[in-house]
Amino acid sequence: MDPLLEARELDKSFPRSSGVVRVLTGCSLTLGAGEAVAVMGPSGVGKSTLLNILGGLDWPDAGEVRYRGAALALDDPRAMSRWRTDGVGFVFQFHFLLPDFTARENLLLPVRARRPVTAADRERADRFLEALGLAARADHLPGELSGGEQQRVAVARAYMNRPAIVLADEPFGNLDREKGTELGELLFALRREEGTSMVIVTHDPVLAGRADRVLVLDDGRLRPAERGAP
Repeated sequence: MDPLLEARELDKSFPRSSGVVRVLTGCSLTLGAGEAVAVMGPSGVGKSTLLNILGGLDWPDAGEVRYRGAALALDDPRAMSRWRTDGVGFVFQFHFLLPDFTARENLLLPVRARRPVTAADRERADRFLEALGLAARADHLPGELSGGEQQRVAVARAYMNRPAIVLADEPFGNLDREKGTELGELLFALRREEGTSMVIVTHDPVLAGRADRVLVLDDGRLRPAERGAP
């Protein structure tokens, strides 16, 4: 079966005062439908860069990203905007909730980026809030929520448009271990319920262990993690 998402031979460099730093060198990745892949590795090796390229937030110097067999039009801003809105959902280390919007309104933002919000959209948002234990906080602003509650909203927001793929970049790095473990269970439960594929960047071996595969980014390329030692 063909992969849902495929990155082929990605190269990416960044200029630095000391010269050019290459973070990805012929980096390739395949992601199957409904599969969860964890990417690990030391800080600064390019994990976030890889995720940003997959999500259309950054562009490779060479190589391509293919979705359902077709190459993403990396040089077409409108096509990439549609990809970011329709194809993928994002969960970042910081929640990035809009401070003047309620929890419910923040959940509905990805929908508003596509089209007018419907009653069905509001019902979906409220179902997420109830499942998250936040039904009573639906009309609260982010500043009135705890850090864990804010990140719960951010996780649900990634699923609002029913994306085929969720990209999560150290999604619980700002939380303590107990909260991170709890939200990790939530993230993977939503992934199963929604039938979504996922690529998750994390330093947490417990969270990575929930994925179907664990890869390590090393010297610009991905390799399978050694058994028992991701």
